[in-house]
Order: sequence, then C-alpha cells, then structure tokens
Amino acid sequence: MRRTPAQIVVLGGGFGGLYAAMTLQRELAGSDVAQVTLVDRRNYFTFTPFLPEVAAGTLGRAHVTYPFRFLAQKGQFRFIQGVVQTFDLGNRTIQTDTTTIPYDYLIVSLGGVPSFFGNPQIEAHTLTLNSVDDALGIRNHVIRLFEQAVVEPDPIRRRQLLTFVVAGAGPCGVELAAELHHLIRTALLKYYPVDPSEVRIVLVSKGDRILPDFGGKLADTGQQTLMRRGIEVRLNSRVTGASAEHVELNDDETIPTRTPIWAAGVTPNPILARLPVPKNPQGGVVVDEFLNIPEFPEVYVIGDGASVVDRRQGRPYPALAPVAIRQGIRAAGNIMNTLQGRAAEPFRFDFTGNIVGLGCGMALVNLLGIKFHGRIGWWLYRMIHLQRLVSFRNKASLALTLALNAIFDRDLSCETWPEADQSMNSEKVSQALPDSGAPVTS
Repeated sequence: MRRTPAQIVVLGGGFGGLYAAMTLQRELAGSDVAQVTLVDRRNYFTFTPFLPEVAAGTLGRAHVTYPFRFLAQKGQFRFIQGVVQTFDLGNRTIQTDTTTIPYDYLIVSLGGVPSFFGNPQIEAHTLTLNSVDDALGIRNHVIRLFEQAVVEPDPIRRRQLLTFVVAGAGPCGVELAAELHHLIRTALLKYYPVDPSEVRIVLVSKGDRILPDFGGKLADTGQQTLMRRGIEVRLNSRVTGASAEHVELNDDETIPTRTPIWAAGVTPNPILARLPVPKNPQGGVVVDEFLNIPEFPEVYVIGDGASVVDRRQGRPYPALAPVAIRQGIRAAGNIMNTLQGRAAEPFRFDFTGNIVGLGCGMALVNLLGIKFHGRIGWWLYRMIHLQRLVSFRNKASLALTLALNAIFDRDLSCETWPEADQSMNSEKVSQALPDSGAPVTS
C-alpha cells in the first residue's frame, strides 16, 4: 500500500540521480503528493567532466562540487548521507550504513567504478580519476615528484620520477594527459629547475587511434595535437601490469614510472550485485524501455548501472553523462505520470555530438555532425560545460577563476588529502612516493 505522501527515494547523486531529484522537486513544488529523498555517500555533487582540470590545478574543489543541502532548502526534498548496504525489494526498503529508508518509488543511480578487468596488480598500483579527492591526490602527487626530482642526483631515477603514464585514450584519459602536459609545461617547469627533456607523458590506447567515438578525422586531429606537444601516443597497446616502480605493456615493454593512471574503463557499481534481478554480463541491471525493472515496476535504474537497449540501434546506450541526465529526467517524469494517472513514456536519446578538451586553450567538438577544433572548439567546449553546471555559484566561480588564470600563475602548493577520502588514491600515492633506498630499473 502506498504511503501518503508517497516516498520517492533516489540512490546516488551523480548526473542521473541529481537531475531526477531536481526534476521531481520542480514538478512537486507546492504539492504534498510526494516527498523526495536523495541518498549519497558524499554530501555533494561532483561535476566529473572537470576532474582532469582539478588534477592539473586549473580548477579547485569549489568549482566542481555542489552541496546537496542547497537543494534541501527548496522544499519537498531531503538528503541523507549514507552508503547503501542492502535492497529489500519485497518490503520496499533500503538499508544504509546509518538508517533504513522506506520507499514507494525507487530510482537507483549508483554510477560506476573503475574497471580493472580482473587484474589485481593494476588495481593495487594505479591511480584513478573517479572523484574530486582522486583529482586532488594526483595533483599533489605530481607536484611532490617534481620536488623530489629537483634533488635527485641519479638521472635514471629522476626520469622515472618525471614519467607519467595514462592508460586509456577515451575522453577522460586524453583530457588528463593534455592537462598534465599543460600543468608541467606552463607551471612546473617554470619554477622547478628540471630538464624538460627528462619529462615524459605517455598515453596508452588499446585501439588504432585515440577517441574512438569521435570519428577518424577529428580523432586524428586530436592525436596530432598531443604528439606535437611531445606527448607519446602508444596505439594498439595495453597496460597489462603495474607495480610501485613501473608499468608493463602487452608487447613486453616496461616503462619505469611512479605515476601510472588508469582511465581505461568503467563497470557498474558492485553494490548492484545485491539486487536480485537480471543483469547483463558486465553487471548492469536489465531494465525495459521505461527504465523499470520488469519484475518491480516501482523501481527504476539509470546511468552507468543500467542496461537500456536503444531499440533503434540494437545495442545498449553508452555510459555517458548526457545519457544519464536524460534518463534521470525520464524516470522522474514517469513517476510523476504514475502519480497523476498518466501512461509512462519510453526513454529515447538522440546523440548531438561529443566534446573533449585538449588543454592549452584547445578542444575537439562534434555538434550534429559539424566539427570544430582549436580555439573555436575550446570556446564551445567551455560554453557547453558552463551551461551544464548545476548552480550559478559554480558558474560565476569558474568564470572568475578562468579569468584570473589568464593573468596569474596557478597555485603549486601541496595540499593534504581529506581524511574522509575513501578513494584509495591517497594510499596508492603514498606508496608511489620514492624513498632513498628504492631500486629503479632502467
């Protein structure tokens, strides 16, 4: 029996969950028909497309985060910070580490986690870029390595300290490699007496080109841009192993490095394995065209954890932020349709294009088949992301910071990782920092 008011619970405050909650809040304004509860392990939303720029020190935490409590001031909404433990679909309750939450309608938007393809070496020794704390950890790590390189007398060891390997040449990996180059060339080499020829950035792509979703010509333009800057692009290569001292490639090459970064794949959140419903081989929950679990029509699954087939293409929708946003809006709309006695509407998504930043005021943009690159691409890239930022506070702060960055040098001080960081990046970074007696292989 449905509660009064109806309890709508949204699990996960990523793009899909946040837009679902905001849509419901807007539709329920001035009504007592339902109450919306958002649950997330952190108390803020993270604008993940800007994480590479946080890792490079161009932007900070305040530019990419938005506290969920700001939404709670607007009525028909409450936020609970917690980690989901179990699902009781029969009794319609969710157990977190702090409380039990009943629901009448449930939207599961728990996102994805890095996929290491079952390789424990890679999982143990590579850094990831999945949160703002990950990004700050990478930034601090890179600066610390430059501090160490300044006083390191051994040239082999120094080159190891100054070698940065990014595994994965999708948008995240490409943007991170480009932003690291920007940080190093425009800031670190300006203030650290390090030989530029000893700095090495390696981007590893398993395919025959980077950015496989961007089409041949535009992807080739991006690849040539990176290579002109001195970034090594390894095509048809994979990182097959890693340690605190090096990474191994599939051609048996070993690259000495203290900074292996993994950006080569995402898999659905493992907590979804506790949902007693059908899943695809990757662990995504199989839902119908209305984003429901067929056996439990009051439960919706969206975002990286959902397996939704695009019936026009005959394959699942990809795990992309624009897809998750539209799914969140559609799931919220279908709940409102149910509450108001209307028929649910199927989810449809039409791709309008792709964007990726290349640092140094350049980007690649494909909008409705029209392609842009260079400075025009960068302007479009900025405008698109500014429009997607959740709050005016974030937009104003970002615009001001970008203006100041054009005048002043970025901050190069090392910050301390937040004690609440659960990402493991801080532990991995501390293991990767050199000690005076550690061996180095040439």
